[in-house]
Amino acid sequence: MTRLRRAAWALAAGLPLLCAPGGAAAARDVAFVTNQSSDDLSVVDLETMTVEATIPIGGKPAGVAVSADGARVYVTSPEAKSLAVIDTQTRTVLKRMTLSGGPLGIAVHPSGAPVYVADWFEHQLFVIDPVAGVIIARVGVGQSPSGVAVSPDGSTVVTADRDSDQISVIDVATLAVSRTIKVGTRPFGVSFSPDGTRVYTANVGSDDVSVVDWKAGTVIGSAPVGQRPYASAETGGRVFVTDQYGGTVSVFDAKSRSAIETIPVGEYPEGIEAGTGGDFVYVASWFDNILTKIDARTLKAVATVEVGDGPRAFGRFIASRP
Repeated sequence: MTRLRRAAWALAAGLPLLCAPGGAAAARDVAFVTNQSSDDLSVVDLETMTVEATIPIGGKPAGVAVSADGARVYVTSPEAKSLAVIDTQTRTVLKRMTLSGGPLGIAVHPSGAPVYVADWFEHQLFVIDPVAGVIIARVGVGQSPSGVAVSPDGSTVVTADRDSDQISVIDVATLAVSRTIKVGTRPFGVSFSPDGTRVYTANVGSDDVSVVDWKAGTVIGSAPVGQRPYASAETGGRVFVTDQYGGTVSVFDAKSRSAIETIPVGEYPEGIEAGTGGDFVYVASWFDNILTKIDARTLKAVATVEVGDGPRAFGRFIASRP
């Protein structure tokens, strides 16, 4: 699909175009990359950087979340208003759930359930039992929630409420919004630091990343990055951010928030995540149809692989093989 056709689809669907150590790399890491334009999911061996399988999904898949044990992958399809549940061993779709509104960002609890899906159009968070295949709760959040993340200890869910310029902090036990915190302009991707103390929001409207102490309910500071940041990932004390309009990944120090490097990648980079060993960072570039592997220590792109058409990989898309 051409760039103009991709842009036209995004506008027609009501979704934003602004739409995420040490030791040897985990040899068994695998990535599950959602390809919006080709309606499928690429399964990539991250040691060899080869595509092992392609799984048909449909409905313009965008959001993705891999369970902590690597057994399941959950994929949102905004156009079909659905959620696909995929077995990572058989590489088959086990079930498809019909949702409503505009399901986009997704995260899964560290225990494996529930699954949390942001509804862009109806401004809520679906809480889903993935085994029963039912919505067990709906939590009202801010306007146009996009990214979703769960704290490492599983106690808290946050949504990036793009058109409210805020995040919503949700208590997992009560499913109540405990607070909202103003961040930069139009936050899209959201992630926790590895220790769970901070939340990062990629603010597509202000070209920066807000660093949030979510327990205190305050913004610690912000880090300027490239044009139209989409999502971020922290590893080795550094935060890596995809800059859609720059075709780059901005890197800043997690403590000082000072800029470290700008790494050229493919055109229109979106989803980003560190591998399970923390030594490499992986970036999906929507317009170039590639997944790029970055050495987190040298800050150099070391390999690429061609995936499907229009890769987004919005969410946590990497796991060790079960």
